[in-house]
Amino acid sequence: MLVLSRKVSEQVLVPQCDLTVTVLDIRGSRVRLGFSAPTGLAVLRKEITQERPAEDVQETEDACMSVRVLLADRDAFLLASCRDRLGQRGATVATATTGLDCIKTLRDFSPDVLVLEAELLWGGGDGVLAVIEEQPELRPSLVILVSYASDRGLLHRVSRFKVDDYQRKPLTATRLVNHISKLIGVRGTKLDMQVVPA
Repeated sequence: MLVLSRKVSEQVLVPQCDLTVTVLDIRGSRVRLGFSAPTGLAVLRKEITQERPAEDVQETEDACMSVRVLLADRDAFLLASCRDRLGQRGATVATATTGLDCIKTLRDFSPDVLVLEAELLWGGGDGVLAVIEEQPELRPSLVILVSYASDRGLLHRVSRFKVDDYQRKPLTATRLVNHISKLIGVRGTKLDMQVVPA
């Protein structure tokens, strides 16, 4: 039995399978949960969404993104959601689920933006950042580190590397894509993205 106290951001770790359950949102009697699990563990997920009226979505036909984004995260659901949303805005998106895949994709894909999970398997975020430091030609214009921030040792190891921004998990695809858009807008990078209400 799993017991949650209905506090937003509360997390419960199931150590036997390295599964983390997080309270994402509470509205009345409805609680929205997020799950993070290793890639080898199958977690059945179902999103129930309410369609927004067209006027609430502030994207226009000419809103496009001429940017290459590499998403490196263990969460396959988050990767798929972000890839779809960024793709709808015209971005070219690649994904990686391990540190080794991330480094290979950095070499082959040459992204403008890297969204890197600190807890990435097979090399970790710190391992990827160490390779980027040794090989500056691999460094994207913008590096966004994402983490549950539960391992202070890991965050300390990552802190010695150049990271442009940090986002705490759990993340929704909308929040992450909007954040990427804002950061790129502030930096004046070759990107024209519209921010969609969360």
